[in-house]
Amino acid sequence: MRGKRIHHRSFVFLFLAGFLLLCLGCGKKGPPVPPKPTIPPAITDLKAEVIGDKVQLTWSVPKKDNAFFEGLEYFRVQKHMARSSVELCPGCPIPFEDLLDIKLKAPAPARVEGGRVIFQDTVETDHRYAYKVVVYHESGGVSKDSNIVEFVTP
Repeated sequence: MRGKRIHHRSFVFLFLAGFLLLCLGCGKKGPPVPPKPTIPPAITDLKAEVIGDKVQLTWSVPKKDNAFFEGLEYFRVQKHMARSSVELCPGCPIPFEDLLDIKLKAPAPARVEGGRVIFQDTVETDHRYAYKVVVYHESGGVSKDSNIVEFVTP
């Protein structure tokens, strides 16, 4: 009978010790929390220049401490195009569509010169255009929209 008590006590002791180890774990309670994404700065100097049947868009690559903002992955250029006779309703948002993503490490068909991104898009006559750019960070962070450039082609 005594052997069974020792065996029973050992089992209870080991069970409680194992339970306590599982409860203590790494010391953090609750589900794991993913790291917060880095939000890159928004583009504020988007410019458009119509040259013949093309528009040249240019903007500065965001910087921090005189160097490119670390971890920038790509720029998403968004575009709206409509006949110049079509007016948007007052106060309605512009219905942008994704045009292309420009990776900072391999920007083609755009190019990066002197800290500015330069991209050309084909435009049609007698149309209204609007463009904006959004910056994406490798951590998953997304900037606010850039300033919007709008123009009408003759």
